[in-house]
Amino acid sequence: MNLILILSILGAIFSLGGNILIMLKKRSGWIAWIIGNFLWIAVNIIGVFNLPMVLMYIAYFIINLGGFIKWKGD
Repeated sequence: MNLILILSILGAIFSLGGNILIMLKKRSGWIAWIIGNFLWIAVNIIGVFNLPMVLMYIAYFIINLGGFIKWKGD
């Protein structure tokens, strides 16, 4: 398996897992989603460079960080 495929699989797992945890009102979902963002940034830098996707995942990281800081859940 190549590195991009591994990072993509992990990115999908952390992104979906984070969304599920947030749906269940778990603050840890924000952390999982942030990890997923970093993985997707790596995929879009290491693989075929895709600036719009990198910028989108940086924006998601900032939004997720804000959600984590303001979250009043568990």
